[in-house]
Amino acid sequence: MARELEMKILTDAGEFARCLALLQAHTSTPGDRYVQVNYYFDTSDFALASAHSMLRVRQKKNALYLQYKNKRKRMGTMLLCEENEAELTEFPRSVNPSAYFPDTPDAECVLLGDLVTDRTDFTFPGAVVSLDENIYLGKRDFEIEIEGDADAIEAIATFLNPVGESKKGNGKFSRFLAEYKKYGQGDAK
Repeated sequence: MARELEMKILTDAGEFARCLALLQAHTSTPGDRYVQVNYYFDTSDFALASAHSMLRVRQKKNALYLQYKNKRKRMGTMLLCEENEAELTEFPRSVNPSAYFPDTPDAECVLLGDLVTDRTDFTFPGAVVSLDENIYLGKRDFEIEIEGDADAIEAIATFLNPVGESKKGNGKFSRFLAEYKKYGQGDAK
């Protein structure tokens, strides 16, 4: 189990482009750009989401990872959470997190849908900055994530000074689920 400290800012296309240009100028690289897909799973009554947990299969750079995130704790403008991860050899039709990770719910979870991210990563001492353009359920949004140690996160946030909404519990899965429920899909299929 890994602990992850991150800051997330939901922004608009113009601010996203400004931060991307600033990072490219500062690092003299275009960044590491790739597409990742998050496939979200939950029970038919959203038991994981109700417990502030999230289960996904992440497809990234020709690999599949099952990830379970929980125990989120707000630390000022940052979020600390625990994440379990297991590499998969094939895509599951359904998932019981307890089959992979101890101390997780014993519940059969079904696929709700996916969120596609065009991501560009920049690596700094103590932190990684990810600029994410996300597409899900007919929506498109822009997000800046800074993950690492607290001092590096604060330094990079000060340098970028991104304009946008600091997301307090409104990460990708929360936004996906809100849209999912809007379309009348109140029960997982």
